[in-house]
Amino acid sequence: MLTAVTSRWVRGSRQRAPQVHPFRIPFGALAIGDSFNSKEREVTLADIESFAALSGDHFYAHMDEVAARRNPLFGGRVAHGYFLIAAAAGLFVEPEFGPVLANYGIDALRFVKPVKPGDRIRVRISCKEKSLRAAAGYGEVRWDAEIINQDGAVVASYDVLTIVSERAIPDEVA
Repeated sequence: MLTAVTSRWVRGSRQRAPQVHPFRIPFGALAIGDSFNSKEREVTLADIESFAALSGDHFYAHMDEVAARRNPLFGGRVAHGYFLIAAAAGLFVEPEFGPVLANYGIDALRFVKPVKPGDRIRVRISCKEKSLRAAAGYGEVRWDAEIINQDGAVVASYDVLTIVSERAIPDEVA
């Protein structure tokens, strides 16, 4: 009901299941609540170590099992939060050209629960809000995103901000 009144999708509202990935839908045809639920991906110790090497983030909670066990929040090594965001993008991004032109940010990012080696994650994204940029040929779309573990618990939540073309093929002549 809140979604209908405010034209803004809220968690707990009905998810719409379009026939194609929502990133394949032009701005005008994209509906509030259009959602995508990804497949699962296992997070491995090799992922954590590779991300540490790539990013330079060698924080003890990611790299030192003994020290990480001493931390009451973790109880052992955990994945980097920013690795989870990157892995989530790999699960939900539709790689073909258009109509999504760009991802221009993330808002309201929260890491809610640690992810350990061997855990599995999946992602749910839902079209939360749309704002057309008059005469620009595109609009801004805010996607509600949750990373969920194998037990159904949310481990991270955030809004993905994208620019979406009004056309399925952005450089197509009208």
